Amino acid sequence: MPLRKSSLIDSTGAGTMAEGWGKIVARRVSEEVGPDLDLDADDIEHIAKTAACAVVKRTVEDLLEKKAALLGAEQPCPSCQRLCSVERQPRSIQFWGAEVHYDEPKCHCPACRRDIFPSASGPAPHAPRL
Repeated sequence: MPLRKSSLIDSTGAGTMAEGWGKIVARRVSEEVGPDLDLDADDIEHIAKTAACAVVKRTVEDLLEKKAALLGAEQPCPSCQRLCSVERQPRSIQFWGAEVHYDEPKCHCPACRRDIFPSASGPAPHAPRL
């Protein structure tokens, strides 16, 4: 499924929301470590990276799944317009140090003998539909 940049990314408030989660992580770490906060800069960076990777992983998994669910049970073949069943193929994707498991949608048109990887939103305006 092709991914494109969306103009909505900055308007969703995701950055502000993630900053709030950062404060929650910092509070929980300080509660766990104790009042002396016996951590060096490497420890703090490792904790922040672990938390960021977990947020990225869950965000990517959930948004990919929601996008795939929009396809429905069948999609038309771009060549002959015959309806083809949407099946899911397991796939692992690496995102910022986190492995995302994703059941990628795919179709096969027996009439055209081709595999189709549909996108719920269609191709980008400048990209040819295959």
